[in-house]
Amino acid sequence: MTHTLKTRLCSLAALLMLAVATATAQRAPDFAEKFVSQCKGDTMVTCVTVSPKMMEQLAGRADSSHEADMAMAIQKLRSMRIVSAPKGYYERAEKLLKKNARRFRAMHDFRSDKLRGAFYSRTNRKGQIVELIMLRENLTDGQLTVVCLTGDIDTEFLCFLYNNKSFKD
Repeated sequence: MTHTLKTRLCSLAALLMLAVATATAQRAPDFAEKFVSQCKGDTMVTCVTVSPKMMEQLAGRADSSHEADMAMAIQKLRSMRIVSAPKGYYERAEKLLKKNARRFRAMHDFRSDKLRGAFYSRTNRKGQIVELIMLRENLTDGQLTVVCLTGDIDTEFLCFLYNNKSFKD
């Protein structure tokens, strides 16, 4: 190999390593990933990830107008993680969110005779919501469900989610 070819290959390899390192550094873990890693080794905590491909398949099966709106909502998402845990974990999840208050902002609490929960969000540097976290505890059995959504979570998406209304309303 000539010296010029070796230099170009080395430069290309360095650029590729830099690109991989930058991409890895920019990908921050979502709340579900942080919470599950905090509970590492605890078999009572489970996490299911819905991939972007699965989301596309769900969005592609819309028939009625409500399902079409749901498909629009799903298309705005990049991923969804659902964490389940038994009694006593709601406080742990909430504590982790509050410990990281600079990263996660409380948005909305709810409570009834049977349920309690809260919505939190994470924004990017432009102020756009990139992650929405819902904590939900069944007060009867203490079962915790955490739903963590990432993607384009704009005002339209939030209105649809909170009010279960059409995107057109």
